[in-house]
Amino acid sequence: MERTAILITAIIGFGLTAILGFWLIPWLKRLKYGQTINEIGPNWHKAKEGTPTMGGIMFIIGTLVALAVGYVTLILEAPQFLGEQYLTENVRLLAGVGAAIGCGAIGFLDDYLKVVHTRNLGLTAKAKMALQFLVTALYLYVMYTFGACDTNMFIPFIGTFDLGIWYFVLSFIFIIGLVNAVNLTDGIDGLASSVTFVVSLCFIIISMLLGYVGTSLLATAVAAGCVGFILWNFHPAKVFMGDTGSMFLGGAVIAMG
Repeated sequence: MERTAILITAIIGFGLTAILGFWLIPWLKRLKYGQTINEIGPNWHKAKEGTPTMGGIMFIIGTLVALAVGYVTLILEAPQFLGEQYLTENVRLLAGVGAAIGCGAIGFLDDYLKVVHTRNLGLTAKAKMALQFLVTALYLYVMYTFGACDTNMFIPFIGTFDLGIWYFVLSFIFIIGLVNAVNLTDGIDGLASSVTFVVSLCFIIISMLLGYVGTSLLATAVAAGCVGFILWNFHPAKVFMGDTGSMFLGGAVIAMG
């Protein structure tokens, strides 16, 4: 039932993201929202000085619009997706999208402070960690409140264990760690977007095989948005996604999982 919705999501996600580059990149240049480079970094990094950053806005818009249209298409094709039996999946999808947007907002604030102060420093490490902790807490709270997370963990050949409170402790570590891991990959042209594309592609295949419609839509939107952005981000990059984009992608990967 989701094939048409997935196809529409992919087309819009790729097309809108790619097209937005024609408008957003010149706009960022006019605003002088260029990347600043750490003085202690390698010399070849200095050539990137002044390249527009915050380009992640392109695929954030492309991904969210594509997902929204795909979701509406899915509902029109299969109204039962709004039924009780799909409540958990809808909660996971909406909570995950909210977490991704929250992470992207933190990245946007970090980028904004960097370009305004024209130095390679934005939010302090403590401030960024505190905001990530808040977004993670809200995400887990919504998931737990609506019964969309399970504290039981199955270990093959051993059995199932209820992690209890440790489930949330480990979730905090894993979520914040993964978001920052994706953020760290955004140092080479096309790396973060291409890696996230591969991850999203895996989630598309797995979720379709298991029947997780919401996850397959989200993964398709993210994958398509990444491909649309790569057109502008391959070496030599015409725009960088910035923390705005990399942290959104980290949150999106969490949402898929």
